[in-house]
Amino acid sequence: MTKTLTADSDAMYFQVTAQLQGGGDINCSVTVDGQAKKGHASGGYNICSAQLSSDFFGGWS
Repeated sequence: MTKTLTADSDAMYFQVTAQLQGGGDINCSVTVDGQAKKGHASGGYNICSAQLSSDFFGGWS
């Protein structure tokens, strides 16, 4: 699944989470202005999480 959203210019961070239902393998990511953070989870009811935070200079890390 891929979803594109309009970003709120005042946001301090963006985060995505997805939980497995008993098993499997999942990758997740958040991308803003070309900067990306990725997460991964596998097995059980594990949770994939990725968060991208703004810095003091208007960039993303």
